[in-house]
Amino acid sequence: MHSLNIKGGEFMAKMTKEELKQWDDLYWYVKKEIMLYDENQALPNNIVLRLKGLTQGKLIANNKTENKAKYTYETILYTFKICKTTIMSALYGKTFKNEMSKFIYIAAIVENNINDVYMRISNAKKSQEKTEVINIDTVCHECAEYTRKTDDKVNKKLEGLW
Repeated sequence: MHSLNIKGGEFMAKMTKEELKQWDDLYWYVKKEIMLYDENQALPNNIVLRLKGLTQGKLIANNKTENKAKYTYETILYTFKICKTTIMSALYGKTFKNEMSKFIYIAAIVENNINDVYMRISNAKKSQEKTEVINIDTVCHECAEYTRKTDDKVNKKLEGLW
């Protein structure tokens, strides 16, 4: 794992293995695909806190403000992936005073789309659950048999052609 450890482990201590994996995927996607950093660069702490804040529906992760939402890192990652072309085209030709200003602009695009992605994921999970519940053993397929009620009438002149 390539995850960042913030404030002596406070950030990572509350996370399950699945959350750590999701966080790691999100971190590396944002670092490489969105911010276009190379292997030698790390996301600054203020960007990491902004990413963490997205999970809680806040501007930045902190304990001073009330949580307004609860999104998984996976949902945020999907939102970044879905919005990537929008983000890249929005950034084209723009200059920012620093990396944080650039990321706040990017995060605003993600925030505007995260509820749509969340709903799509929720609906997909509900559909999957409904599909798993259906018991095909109880489904009975009986079809009607067709019986011809008329005699075959063949034209005697054409009978020799076949």
